[in-house]
Amino acid sequence: MAYKPDFRRFAAFLALNFLLSLFICTYFLLSAGSHPLGLAYAAVALVSNTALLCAAAAIPAALLFLTGVPALPAALLAVFQLLLVVDAAVYKIFKFHMNSMVLNLLTTPGGLDSLDQGWGTKVLFVFIAAAIAGAQWYFWRLAASPWFSGRRLRALAWLALAALLADKGVYAWGNLYDVPYITRNSQLLPFYRPLTIRKFAEKRLGMKLDKEVTGGIDARYSGLAYPAAPLAVAPPAKPLNFLFIVVDSLRADMLTPDVMPETWAFGKKAAVFSGHYSGGNCTRFGVFSMLYGLYGNYWFPMLGERRGPLLIDVLKAQGYDLRTYASTPLTFPEFNKTCFVEVPGAGVYDKPAGSNGIEKDRDISEKFVSYLRSRDKARPYFAFLFYDASHGNYDSLPGKEKFQPAFAVHQLSLNKDNVGGLFNRYKNSIHSDDYLLGGILRALRETGGLADTAVLILGDHGEAFLERGRFGHNQGYSPEELRVPLVLYLPGRAPGVFSYPTSHLDIVPTLLPLAGVKNPAADYSAGLSLFEAGPRPYITAASWDTAGIITDKAILEMPLEAYKGGLKVFDKEYREIPGRAAASEFSPLIIKFQKEAKRFSR
Repeated sequence: MAYKPDFRRFAAFLALNFLLSLFICTYFLLSAGSHPLGLAYAAVALVSNTALLCAAAAIPAALLFLTGVPALPAALLAVFQLLLVVDAAVYKIFKFHMNSMVLNLLTTPGGLDSLDQGWGTKVLFVFIAAAIAGAQWYFWRLAASPWFSGRRLRALAWLALAALLADKGVYAWGNLYDVPYITRNSQLLPFYRPLTIRKFAEKRLGMKLDKEVTGGIDARYSGLAYPAAPLAVAPPAKPLNFLFIVVDSLRADMLTPDVMPETWAFGKKAAVFSGHYSGGNCTRFGVFSMLYGLYGNYWFPMLGERRGPLLIDVLKAQGYDLRTYASTPLTFPEFNKTCFVEVPGAGVYDKPAGSNGIEKDRDISEKFVSYLRSRDKARPYFAFLFYDASHGNYDSLPGKEKFQPAFAVHQLSLNKDNVGGLFNRYKNSIHSDDYLLGGILRALRETGGLADTAVLILGDHGEAFLERGRFGHNQGYSPEELRVPLVLYLPGRAPGVFSYPTSHLDIVPTLLPLAGVKNPAADYSAGLSLFEAGPRPYITAASWDTAGIITDKAILEMPLEAYKGGLKVFDKEYREIPGRAAASEFSPLIIKFQKEAKRFSR
C-alpha cells in the first residue's frame, strides 16, 4: 500500500514546534528593556522572527516527512529546538548570538569549564535535550487530534504573517524617525534582519531625513551599564582644550620626515606612540573606539540608543564649545547618532565646499583656523577634524605631488606591478593633508593655543597596498590595516617616543582624567592610559561582523555572526596557520574578550 502523507497532521506538528520555539525565544525579551513601546515592538518581532526561523527549519523537515518516517523530521526539529536553547544560553553569557567563536569554545576541551560552566551545566543540557526529544514524540501524537483543524492552523499562519508585517513596518518607522526604543533592539533576536526604508523615503517620497539628532533613550530603559559606576568629576581650574585631527586611512609608516614633515616636526615636542593600533579596520569602528574607549561591538547598542561618548558628555557638562569639522557628512557612518550626537548642530560643519577630498579638507582647515582666531577664549573647546583626501581617490594639492610616478589604478586591474603608482598617489594625499595640518599647528601657536590645548594627530585605521595580498581596509586585521600613528601633545609634558603596544581604546582613559574624572579607567573603558606601559595581554580591533585579537605572536580573526564561518589564525607576517590547535591556544583570550564585550551591558 502506497504511503499517503497526512499533511494536516504534519502542519499541526510544525505549529506545535513553532509554539515551543516561541517559548524558548521568549528569553530574549528579558534584554528588550522595560519601555512599553520597546517591549511591544520586541514582542511582535519575537513572533515574526521565530516564525521565519521555524519556516526555514520546516523546509528540510517536510522533505524528510515525505520519506514516511516521522522520526526523521522529529529528530531534525529536536536539533533545531536545542540550537535555540544553546543560542539563548550563549546570549546570556556573551550578549551576542551563536557564532564560530563560541563554537570553538564549546568544542575545545575545557572550554565550558573556562566559562564557569561545569558539570551542572552539562547535566542540565542533557536533561533539556531529553525533554525536547520527548516533546517531539508527544507533539506527533498530539498532532493527530481533530482539534487541529485546517481553520485553526490557517489562523495561526495568518497571525504569524500579521506579526511579520507589523514587525518590519514598525522597525522601518522607528528607524525612519529615530525612535531609540525600537532601534536599540535590532540585534536582540537570532538571525533578525530589520527592514529600513530611509533611502527609499529620501529618493521616492522626498522626505528630509538626518536633521539634527537630539537626545536618546531614557536611562531608566537603557540596556547599557555605561559607565559602570557614576563618574566623580572635579573640573580643573584651568581646563584644557581638546583637538583631534584624524586623517582617514593614515597608516603608521607614513609618519616620516619625508611624507609628513609638519607632523614629524610637531612630534618632536609631543608623545609619539610608535606601537599604536586602531580599534577597528574601518572608519566606523576606528573613530568609535578612539572616542568611546570601548570594543567595537558596543557601536550597535550605542547607535540603537543614540548614546554619545562619555568624553563629550563630561566636556559638555563643563560648558565646552563642541565643534566637529568633517570632509564627509556625519550621517554615514552614523556619527551624528553616536559619537557626535551631543554636539549641537551649530557646531557641526560636515558639508564643506570642494569637488574632491583634498579641496574639502582645505575648506574645513580654513574654517577651523578662522574659528581659532575668532573664538571666545574664555570658553574651552573640543574640536574634531576629519580629513578624507587619503580615502579612496587619494586626492592631493597642486604642487604637492612629491612622490612619482603617481597614478590611479582601477581595483580590478591592480597588481604588484602597478600598485606602486597608486601607493605614491596615496602618499601624496597624506603629504597634502600634512601640509594643511601644518597650517592648523601654526595657527595654534600664533593664537597661544599650544599653552592650553591637548592635540592628537592620528589615523582612524590603516590602508593595505597588496603587501600581504590585500588592498584597502575593512579586509582583515593585517598590520597595514590596523597600525596607525598617534602623536599626542600635552602642555607641560616632556616629549618622548613610546614603543610598547597601545590602542585607540587607551585614548579616553588618558584624556578623561585631564577633564577632572577621578574614576578608574575600568569604570568607563576597556583601555588603559596611553602612558601606562603594561600589561596588555592583547590588542583588539573590530569590523562589522568580526573581531580581531592581536598578540605579540599571532592574530586571531573571529566572526561575531554565524554566517561568517570559522576562526582563522595568522602569524605576525599575516600568513594563515591551519589547524584547530592554533585557534585553541587563543581560548583564554577569547574568554577575556567576551567578558569585556558584555561588561557595559545590563
